[in-house]
Amino acid sequence: MALSPASTERPAVTVITAVRNGRATLERTIESVLAQTFAPLDYLIVDGASTDGTRDLIERYAGRLRWVSEPDRGLYDAMNKGLERVENRASYVMFLNADDRFSGPDALARLFAQGRGEDLLYGRLERHDEELDYRDVIGRPVTARDLLFGMKAHHQAMFCRRDVFDRVGRFDLAYRIAADYDWAVRVFLRPDVTRRFVPEVVSVMSRGGLSDRRYLDSVRERWRIVRRHYGRLDQLRYSAYTGFGDYARYGLQQALKRVGLLNRARDLKRRVSGS
Repeated sequence: MALSPASTERPAVTVITAVRNGRATLERTIESVLAQTFAPLDYLIVDGASTDGTRDLIERYAGRLRWVSEPDRGLYDAMNKGLERVENRASYVMFLNADDRFSGPDALARLFAQGRGEDLLYGRLERHDEELDYRDVIGRPVTARDLLFGMKAHHQAMFCRRDVFDRVGRFDLAYRIAADYDWAVRVFLRPDVTRRFVPEVVSVMSRGGLSDRRYLDSVRERWRIVRRHYGRLDQLRYSAYTGFGDYARYGLQQALKRVGLLNRARDLKRRVSGS
C-alpha cells in the first residue's frame, strides 16, 4: 500500500528489540518506545533466555508489549525471529537495541509525517558516548556506492516494510557482527525498493556496542560482504580506502582516547565537515 502525498492514513509500525542480559539499560529503551505518540505501534521484545533479571523486567510490562524468551544463536538470529512474528507484510519494521532509545516521544510521528509510502524510510541518529560524555549526530541521504565505505545508514533509524525482507532476504547468520551492513547493502542495491531520507533525528544510540567493541573484526566481515556484492573495481576502491579509513583511523582514535584528546578531535572533524 503506497500513501499518496495527501493521505492521512498512518502505516502500522512494529519496533523490535533483541536483547540478552540487558537488564541495566532495557527499561529506558522500553519507556522510550511506549512513550511514542505515533499509532498504530506494536512493540516486540525478543529475549535470548536472559539470566540477569531481564525477563522479570519485561514481564512488568505485560499487556503493553509482546515478548518471547528462548535461546537463540545471537543478535541477528533474534532479529530474524522477531521478523517471523510480524504478520502484516505492509507494516514497517525497525530494530531498536536494548541500550538505545528514541530521541523523543514524537520521533516516529516526525519521521512518518514526511514519508510518502516508500518501502524504506531512514533518518538521522544521535550517538552518545557515555564514557567520554560526548554526543554527535550522523545521517544523510546515501546510495549503494556510499555503503561501499561503511555503514552509512544505521538500523536504529531505519524503517522498512516487512515484505522487503521477503524480497531481499533476512539477516545472514554467516556474519556475526556486520549482518545488518550486509542486509543494508542488499536493500540499497535493489532498484525495486523505494527509499526516502528524512532529516529528523530518530534515535539515540549508545556507543560501545558489539560493533564498537569488535571494530576490526567488523571491518574484516565487511570485506567479505564487499567481495560478495560489489564488482572488482569497487573492491579495489574499498581496499584503498580501508587501510586509512578503517585501520589507521581506529588506531588513531585509540591513541587519542588514551591521552584524553578524542573529544577534541571529534569536534575538529565536525567543524571541518560542517556536520
